[in-house]
Amino acid sequence: MSIKARKYLMILSLCALAGALYGTAAYRVEQTRMQPSFAISCHQTQCVPHTGSFSALR
Repeated sequence: MSIKARKYLMILSLCALAGALYGTAAYRVEQTRMQPSFAISCHQTQCVPHTGSFSALR
């Protein structure tokens, strides 16, 4: 295997690894977002609704 072929194989494998990491992170975020959660979580004096939209937070 030539040096050029090894270089391209390394670039391809690093791109595949980065894509896989991005894909699994996006999948985990989506799974977390879809989990049913409590309507409101309160920490000390701040209560943040998890089911509302951003405009409802104003």
